[in-house]
Amino acid sequence: MRVITGRLKGRTIPFNVRRFGDASVTPDMVKEALFSVIGGDLAGKSFIDLYSCSGQVGIEALSRGCSPVVFNEKERRRFDFIRGLLADWGEEGEGILLFNFPASRCMRLMRSRGVRFDYIFLDPPYEKTRGEASVYRNVLGEIERHDLLAPGGSAIVQHYIHNKLEETAGSLRLVDHRTYGTNALAFYEHSPAPASED
Repeated sequence: MRVITGRLKGRTIPFNVRRFGDASVTPDMVKEALFSVIGGDLAGKSFIDLYSCSGQVGIEALSRGCSPVVFNEKERRRFDFIRGLLADWGEEGEGILLFNFPASRCMRLMRSRGVRFDYIFLDPPYEKTRGEASVYRNVLGEIERHDLLAPGGSAIVQHYIHNKLEETAGSLRLVDHRTYGTNALAFYEHSPAPASED
């Protein structure tokens, strides 16, 4: 897999899925579609990948100017891969944060620090079932409860095409949904505030 564009364009991410428990990584087509939707120049936008796996989505955000970029991966070997790769590339500094936590713990930490994000990317291990997949409802609920999404921001869920996602999660609402083979992307934003009555 490679970085598509930005200052790290063309860099190879040497992540071998077999070495990391047959990890399921975001296909290049889906990654390219994701960033086509949210934009090419993301200078100064904050980005968190709660289930980083290979780190490629967060690295793409970093390449396109996002800062800060938070990588969270609970599996230790995958976390060490991301940390080592960024160190090898000289990509270390205050605009990059790496955590080796379950997603819930990472979200609680971000809340305690008062951090909110322009983009929250969610790609937990797929529940390859038809119908409702509770993992997405639960994580979106936590994002809403901890107030992690900045005004005008997007929470983006990558999921199995046959999963059914909720139209709303608290103040978050589904505003766009796109499919790519067996993968799909669902985009959530804050619901508009109700108009005040004179």
